[in-house]
Amino acid sequence: MRLYTNKRGDWAGTQADARKLDGKYIEVDVPVMKADLLAFLNQNSVGAMAVESKPEPTPAERPEVLTHDAAGWVSWAYERLRRGQKADAEAMLLKGLKIQRELAS
Repeated sequence: MRLYTNKRGDWAGTQADARKLDGKYIEVDVPVMKADLLAFLNQNSVGAMAVESKPEPTPAERPEVLTHDAAGWVSWAYERLRRGQKADAEAMLLKGLKIQRELAS
């Protein structure tokens, strides 16, 4: 089977798709038998590229972004407001805002 790569971890199945890859591409003959294919994938470290992950910004760094916990309380409060349960919504909203403030400090 023929595939195309730019040797930076990007692969394409057709020449048309390969032209869209960033940079020049080369044609690679990839084995189709399972044992040979596995050996090829391991030898070429296909799928083993390290992805640089950025840490989530803290609430102090981005106070406009709700934490997961605070967002849950705010969402729950919104649903209560839609149902006309103002007192419950207010209590839940205050809880979510308190969590946000604690994590931001």
